Amino acid sequence: MSPKQFRQVLNTLGFPLSEAEVAKVAQVYGNENGEVRYADFLADSNCLEYIINGPTTGAKSTYVDGFIDFSGESEHMQLMRKIKNIIKKDRIRLHEFFLDHDVLRKGYLANQKFRSVLYSQKIELTETELGRLQAYFQCAGDSNNVDYVSFSEEIEKIFTEKDLEKCPTKRLTDWKAPSILDPLDVLNEHEERALHDCLVRLGTDVRHRRLLIKPFFQDKDRSNSGFIQMSRFRSIFDNFKMRVSELEYSLINRRFQSKAANEINYVNFDNVLRHYSGDHQPF
Repeated sequence: MSPKQFRQVLNTLGFPLSEAEVAKVAQVYGNENGEVRYADFLADSNCLEYIINGPTTGAKSTYVDGFIDFSGESEHMQLMRKIKNIIKKDRIRLHEFFLDHDVLRKGYLANQKFRSVLYSQKIELTETELGRLQAYFQCAGDSNNVDYVSFSEEIEKIFTEKDLEKCPTKRLTDWKAPSILDPLDVLNEHEERALHDCLVRLGTDVRHRRLLIKPFFQDKDRSNSGFIQMSRFRSIFDNFKMRVSELEYSLINRRFQSKAANEINYVNFDNVLRHYSGDHQPF
């Protein structure tokens, strides 16, 4: 929605914000059209847990408080590693998208066009990270343009080296990006294999039966937060008659847990399952 609509809704609910505060929210949750991604805003601000027919006294909350760092990576090497991991995982040919905006092949782009290319390829960076990246690769004496050629050459090093023709015997190092199965190392090696086998079986079932599971998750998600309770998550698999053991449910719960112990981040789960079912590939 537009920043004006976003501000009006919060004012109606008793959360008055100034135009400057809404502009700061838009810097973090805005898209390339200047609109506010309110679903992502709600997902990060959601800190309530609703338990139907649960105990009213003596109940211990399972909400895990966490600090969201909106500044991002503070060091250039760490920032480049973050970008390279995304490029490696999704196999993005970023230089070609830069060339689409550089018709005269000048080798540089305006800051806004540089950002739009990153955004269009789903390389999501914070405002601070974008500013740091632009400052590092800015053209000499021109803070309004970015030297995308130098940036692209740095990125391309994860695939190949420019001097291979001069040094054909040079040995390349393989860039190791975090695994999509368990990027935060929540599970040990044995548990990762068990979860992998489970997702292979579920992905094969989804592919053969041509199932669309995400809309059923969204039906259970009344607040459109991207999270649902584990009991509702399990009921969807029971309705589809998809076999999942208690051990596998516990692994899924640990790997895709949101901020509460009994909540599942179904958006992340669906994204990973698509890689196992083959639905992430273009037609």
